[in-house]
Amino acid sequence: MGKSFELFGLVTFNIFIAIILSTTFLSGSGNKISELNHTNVALFIEEVAAITGGKRDDMDDFTVTEFFLDHVHDSGHFISTIDYSTAADMMNQTKTLEMGKMDFISHILQGLKAMKKHETAVRIEHIKILNAGTEATVTTTNFERGLMPVDDGFGGMQMMPVTGTSYCEQDLVLSQAQTIQMRGASCDTSISFENAY
Repeated sequence: MGKSFELFGLVTFNIFIAIILSTTFLSGSGNKISELNHTNVALFIEEVAAITGGKRDDMDDFTVTEFFLDHVHDSGHFISTIDYSTAADMMNQTKTLEMGKMDFISHILQGLKAMKKHETAVRIEHIKILNAGTEATVTTTNFERGLMPVDDGFGGMQMMPVTGTSYCEQDLVLSQAQTIQMRGASCDTSISFENAY
């Protein structure tokens, strides 16, 4: 039980970090823009939710990677704190992960491969444009639902229903290439499992 629980926690943590943080990205379809505004910020939320939710069949791992290389600042810094438990009689677990640009992109790709029947929804809570449209702060609430592979304790895997809610604050900048880039994000996430053993 202990080994499978630890594996369960690690898999959960990595997958949901990827999914939840990735759906907080903001920009405008890869098109060049002259300033950040409410419209191009909101459009990119929808675009990235579609990409990380596996709804873009036209994008393979290479094109997904290219997309995020363009839209993550080189010094990007991402922090996510996740609260979860695997059974009603177990204590809640809290884990915190800090990632730079390449770790973040790697987690996105892992999340795309691991989750099945994945659904996401993102609600924009607030957008604030700063410094004449060269920076912005954004808060979002993200909702996730899907099936995740989990070690069954007997050497096999079982698919477990999982849901997550995340509150995120993002720091955006307009790059020299005139695209929106994520410079930082901080998320607090709560994850729930059904039929946990």
